[in-house]
Amino acid sequence: ILIPSYNADCTRLMADLASQCAAHAATHPDFSYEILVGDDASSRQDLTALNRQTAESLGVRYLLMDENQGQSRLRNVLARASKGTHLLFIDSDAQVCTPDFIARYAADAPRADVICGALRNPQPPFAENCTLRYRYEKKAEGQRPAAYRNRHPYERFTAFNAMMVRSVWEQIHFEERCRHYGYEDALMGLQMQRLGISILHTDNPLIHLGIDSNASFLHKTETALQTLLTLGPPMTLHAGASRVAGKLARWHVLGLMARIFSLCRGMMRRHLLGHHPSLTVFNLYRVGYYASLLRQTKKH
Repeated sequence: ILIPSYNADCTRLMADLASQCAAHAATHPDFSYEILVGDDASSRQDLTALNRQTAESLGVRYLLMDENQGQSRLRNVLARASKGTHLLFIDSDAQVCTPDFIARYAADAPRADVICGALRNPQPPFAENCTLRYRYEKKAEGQRPAAYRNRHPYERFTAFNAMMVRSVWEQIHFEERCRHYGYEDALMGLQMQRLGISILHTDNPLIHLGIDSNASFLHKTETALQTLLTLGPPMTLHAGASRVAGKLARWHVLGLMARIFSLCRGMMRRHLLGHHPSLTVFNLYRVGYYASLLRQTKKH
């Protein structure tokens, strides 16, 4: 079990996973496991100390990076340091919410090369300044049942809660150009599709606790779009904002879109940082921001 972490309190996650693993191993003698947490040079020394102390008490391997690697590279570091035949990736802002989470993964392991569990939103209420991320996540709930994801297995891959056989990771490492937030999961899904790797989506859930503030989520979105631009094809041929921007370029109106965005950006940001942000405005902001990035690149 591989958990990349940065400025996160992983104590409960480590404890819940260690407890379930030990319980499953007690009744299944052929089941072995290890838990590794990778601390990506966190700036919160209090959390690092707390996590390290908890890891030592639970028999969890705690790897502290000397400098920040970025989540993709850190996942690769953890995979190289591990010994298991199956790699279960879990984000540090996840919470175990079922008593049989590990048992279900162990039972599902032979069914496919990659097993993707489910993401479940936490229950409201949330702070007023978190409404954008919450509305975005609520809108995505319609695409989260396993039945839907199995109809679109590669497009819906995410490493938030996913297990793969080691040979898959050895063929497709996480893209280390993704130093910051965004698109490393989607790119890996495209690579899996190209190689014909089998994916099974299940309803084995973890709760996603990372409901960012509006300002943080908007910053992450901009960072992700900057990452997308550097990745190029095939990722830009599949991501929504880049596909729309590509159409605008073919219609010779990309520059117009970028200029309109420049004029409206401040007003759109104020709306998105407010208490009642619209997802329609958010989607327009994403396209406009990417169009402005693409236009700047074309100028140079």
